[in-house]
Amino acid sequence: MVMRFHWHMRFAYFHIKLRLGGYQLQINDEEQPINKRYDAFVVYNQHDSDWVIHELVPLLEKIDPPNFKLCIHERDFIPGNDIFDNILDSIEQSKKTMLILSPDFAASEWCYFEMRMAQSCLFEQKRDVIVMISLKNIQDDDMPRILRNILLTKSYLEWPENDIGRRLFWEKLKVELRSDSRVNRVANL
Repeated sequence: MVMRFHWHMRFAYFHIKLRLGGYQLQINDEEQPINKRYDAFVVYNQHDSDWVIHELVPLLEKIDPPNFKLCIHERDFIPGNDIFDNILDSIEQSKKTMLILSPDFAASEWCYFEMRMAQSCLFEQKRDVIVMISLKNIQDDDMPRILRNILLTKSYLEWPENDIGRRLFWEKLKVELRSDSRVNRVANL
């Protein structure tokens, strides 16, 4: 039973820790702009870090204005802080959470946990913060049910193989990062 509900218990523990630690939800009024330190918190598996560091970061942070500010755990997590606090702070201080999907992502417990935390923003803050990029195809048998449900209800970007497709990919991603994350109603996930 513990193995089956391992992540549910961990998620509940995390929420209890949030409440006891004094964290409060920040619900934004529709007229107020969302002021955050980062444009996106990037959730990825270490096996995909080459793509994140050499493709994603340079093309989004070093482009002509407007530059985007990404939160990358290797660079921006505060050393010595609890991993849960680093994750929570990164999600709270980011307008969006970008999920870099791959078979390694699907197999990672930490990626799954970060995805669940970003998903909780949709329910608690009524902010659709998840931006998904399919870097490598994930076999259905290897995909967690929650990820499969999200992919069925939300659009995502696929990393193309050719240069023309990549130019379109980057333009779509920039539009998604600039879009408003507030939603009027919560979708059933």
